[in-house]
Order: sequence, then structure tokens, then C-alpha cells
Amino acid sequence: MTRILFLCVANSARSQMAEGLARRLLGRLATVQSAGSRPGRVNPCAIEVMAEIGVDLAGHRSKSVDEIDPAGVDVVVTLCAEEVCPVFLGKARRLHWPVPDPASDDAALDHDVLLARFRRARDQILTRLVDGIGDFVEHPARLEPARADDLAAASALIESAGLPTGGLADQFPDAYVVTRRDSHLIGVAGLEVWGTSGLLRSVAVDPGDRSAGLGLLLTAERLATARRLELDAVYLLTTTAADYFRRFGFTMWRRDEVPPEVAHSPQLATDMCAASATCLVLRPGRHG
Repeated sequence: MTRILFLCVANSARSQMAEGLARRLLGRLATVQSAGSRPGRVNPCAIEVMAEIGVDLAGHRSKSVDEIDPAGVDVVVTLCAEEVCPVFLGKARRLHWPVPDPASDDAALDHDVLLARFRRARDQILTRLVDGIGDFVEHPARLEPARADDLAAASALIESAGLPTGGLADQFPDAYVVTRRDSHLIGVAGLEVWGTSGLLRSVAVDPGDRSAGLGLLLTAERLATARRLELDAVYLLTTTAADYFRRFGFTMWRRDEVPPEVAHSPQLATDMCAASATCLVLRPGRHG
């Protein structure tokens, strides 16, 4: 289990949002805390924009970095952009994610404008978390592009997870990433490209590895690929895992507003359960 500390100056906004997002995304794979060099109080706007995505910061308090035991931290993430970040002593690995402070002392600033600033900071932090998930999830498996001869094993793994395989061969192996233990396939995930959109599908992990974070790594890799390809949006259908994918910033979407290219893809056209499935969307350049 990785022990993570997020730091900014006041521990009122960025580091608090990072703590809440990381706890939701990583779950039992990490312990997460946050602190600041000059702690104040948790900003009400941070509480509001996090509540929008189902993360409760209302019970959080701002803490001083002096309250944190360096021996209990594996990774320190500083979030300061224009300010001097707090100093943290110890042997923890250090990462720096500069995010502009969304807070403002300007009393004339419209509340909606202020909330937009906080949403932008929240989404930037979540993108950093997803793209850098390998810094926090300790799993020996290495992700690699799928090969043509992986199709049978991938199909069996996907079926064992109760997921549809309709149209799987159409974009396999190019749209898929896999991981294996020795010669045994233990994970697979696909990002099919239809027009300017993507379809995330077939995220499946061998039962023996489902609690080790492999699904998080596979999903994060496919979403990073979506950003690299500059896709407008990534869609998915799920009957059981909507809450899981919300961790990555996916939100509910109307089925009748899915682009025709995606709606007519083989998976959606052949999946008998698709009509009752929940549709979700994520904009790769931003989350939430």
C-alpha cells in the first residue's frame, strides 16, 4: 500500500481536492493525506465542486505539514504553481504537479466564475492522478500492445468477466492493451476509435488480480491514449461498474446523444444488454 501526501500552502483547496480524488480513485491501494505550510480552512468552493462529483470534503480540516510523520510517507506531491511549495523532510519520493491556485481574495469575483476556477483545478488534478497512476499503484505486471494471437485468450478473459465480445475482432489487436504473467494473459482493455470519439470497452482482469489495481492501470493507460489521440470524447456502456468509472471522471450521458459512429459500432449493435446499460462519457482533455 502506497502512502501519499499532497502539499500546498494553505491546505484549503488544491491539496484537499487531490486528497479526496486520490482516495476515491485508489481506494484500498493507498493511504492518502494532505497538509500545508500555512494551513487555513477548507475552502467552501472546494467543498462545493467536489460534492458535484460525489466526493465529500465537508468533514476535512486544514493541517500543518508539521503534523505529518515523514516516516509514514512514501510519495509527496506538491501542487503549488506561483507560490513556494512547503518543504517536507524525509526520504519520500517527490512529484510536482503545478496547479494554479483557484482561490481569490477579490470580493467582486462572481461566484460562478470562482466555481469555474475550482472545477478547472479539480479536473487538472484528476487528469494528473489518472496519467500518473503508475506512481501510486504497485503492480509487477507490464502493460503492452496486444498481439493478433492474443485474440482467443482475450475473448475468454472478457467472457469470464461477464462482458460482451461482439465486434471484438474488428479493432483487435490495434485498439487493445494487455498484460500477462509469464505466457498467461491476465488483463485486457480496449479503446476503439470511431470517428473523433473513442469507445472504452472490454476492461477485464483475471480474478486473482482484481484487487491489486491492474484494472486501474489498464483503464488509465487507455484514457492516456485517448488524450494522445486528441479524441473529443470517450464513451462506455456498463451494467454494473458505473461507480468504478466515475472515479476517472466519467459522467452520465444520454444514449440518444451518443455520436452515430459510436452508436453503430459492432459492440453496441450486437450487445443484447446494451439497451439497459448505463452510458457514460469523459472528455479526455478534462475530467468531471
